Amino acid sequence: MIQITISDFRQNLKKYAEIVKHEDIIVVSNGKPVMRISDPVRNRVDEIRKLRGIAKTSQSSEEIMENKIREL
Repeated sequence: MIQITISDFRQNLKKYAEIVKHEDIIVVSNGKPVMRISDPVRNRVDEIRKLRGIAKTSQSSEEIMENKIREL
């Protein structure tokens, strides 16, 4: 997770749109966090992978992920 200022975020939006695909971003204003930005698909994939270990199913991780994405 990286932390950036709100002015840096505004100036470099495209750059951070790429970075957020790999890690979450905390945006701060006056030294205080004002938002957390994360990739919703990556977060869901991470959650599915966590659940895959406890799920009693014959579905592959890819099938579970595809089904979850369709639910969105």
